[in-house]
Amino acid sequence: MIQEQTVADIVTNDIRTATVFNKFGIDFCCGGKKKLEIACNEKGIYLKNLVAELELVMSKGDENLDFQTMALDELIEYIYEKHHKYIYENGPITAQFVNKVAHVHGSRHPETIEISQTFNMLMEDLHQHMMKEEKILFPYIKQMVQESQSNGSFVNGPISVMMAEHDTAGDLLKKLNKLTSNYTPPVDACNTYRASFANLKELENDIHFHIHLENNILFPKAIELESKLVS
Repeated sequence: MIQEQTVADIVTNDIRTATVFNKFGIDFCCGGKKKLEIACNEKGIYLKNLVAELELVMSKGDENLDFQTMALDELIEYIYEKHHKYIYENGPITAQFVNKVAHVHGSRHPETIEISQTFNMLMEDLHQHMMKEEKILFPYIKQMVQESQSNGSFVNGPISVMMAEHDTAGDLLKKLNKLTSNYTPPVDACNTYRASFANLKELENDIHFHIHLENNILFPKAIELESKLVS
């Protein structure tokens, strides 16, 4: 029964369900190890309503990428092209917006100053994080796939660091969500103010999906592959 599955497993089995969890504000990446019923109880969501929406999405016949069966080197390329580049391209633009809003509206809306500080911290952390993935972890996983060899039991260490950094990013995203009242601009917000909140919301959705692909698919499969190669 779907109620007995974890949130992460549901999204892993059918990636389209991620949109439903986003809608209900349920974390499917860093906090995705919770069973669906527990996640609903914690959020005060009526389980049957959520299950009905999940089943509706899963019943649709649209073709989607099957990340669960995708080769790991292909998945890495997808993550880099779709998610790392997204942050590189959209992060600086959003930073300009949130920093300008904090400068112009900080006296009337002091929370915008904390939003700016938190977002800049998130971007700095993510850039360092992605560089480590691109320079160390991703090439090693690609080497295992393409050459069918490993350098011993190496992959667990970097992955544990990456997952801890994902947790930090998740905490910063939760803080931004709270500071912005779920990205709801005030009634007196100017266009830049509204654009900054819209960009923050889109970034949050993208980063959640990005972390899900790594935490729940790429990393476990890389650990499994290395174990097979070592043995």
